[in-house]
Amino acid sequence: MATLLANVVRETFRRERIPSRLLWWFAAEGMADWFSLVREELAPHLPSRPRDIAHCGELLAEVARPMFERRYDGLRASHPQLPDRTLDPRAVGLVLGGLYRVSSYPSSRWIFTPLGGAPATFAEHLRAERLLAPVPLRARWIEITCHLGELLVAITERMPPHLPRVRPILGDVCFAAGERFALRMKRAFGLDTTPASALELLRMSEYVFRVNPDHWGEADAANNTGWLEGTACPWYDAPGWNGAHCGIFGQFQSGIASAFGLRYHLTSTVPKNGGHICRIDVRPIPLKKKSDLEAAR
Repeated sequence: MATLLANVVRETFRRERIPSRLLWWFAAEGMADWFSLVREELAPHLPSRPRDIAHCGELLAEVARPMFERRYDGLRASHPQLPDRTLDPRAVGLVLGGLYRVSSYPSSRWIFTPLGGAPATFAEHLRAERLLAPVPLRARWIEITCHLGELLVAITERMPPHLPRVRPILGDVCFAAGERFALRMKRAFGLDTTPASALELLRMSEYVFRVNPDHWGEADAANNTGWLEGTACPWYDAPGWNGAHCGIFGQFQSGIASAFGLRYHLTSTVPKNGGHICRIDVRPIPLKKKSDLEAAR
């Protein structure tokens, strides 16, 4: 049975009423965790130095560097008080490290090594805080949410010389992460195994990173089905984004749906189908008949 606190948290997520500061914190922690997970999961597959997590981290940080530089330039365009990185190259690592709250998560400093490093000393942390001070909390959250999709583009475009099969590996990583998340949240919130609970958990995972930010949907308990529609993710117009990336991230939601005995269908996406609306459907996972299993042998 879920605790009173768990019920409050669940209702806050369901109503999407989390304060901007907490959304920024959640997104920053989520991105740091995602970087670490990808580093650990890709490392065993590197042909040159398998299972070398530190080496994989170096590659991943370098893969992300152009994305970070471009995002910093965009952030500076909205907040001109930030230093020009051509005149102050150290500013990028300090500002983005502050945005990712490395003071609370020092283990994530490796992410910013190619940018001169995240804040390390008291003076650098103080300068990072001062540089970020004029940036509103909601703007910090919105900025970090864009990193999720743009990092995926960077990995799929810049990692193949080091790891040719990176796309299917990322899909497997996303599915496993979604399944783990769903099983943990089902226990924490006492969720029943219904399409309505599956859709609720799908939205909970999407809310923090502004996936399909304006959305609507419906669950059909009688037929054990459900659907969600929503507007495009904040990174859909990022350079290089296409339907294949939707499919990779869709594996996370597919992992969530599987924990409810449902199959996730990415029915339509903006990159593939045009328009401004994406749709997903969840349906029961069909049971294999004995005759089908024998025919497959």
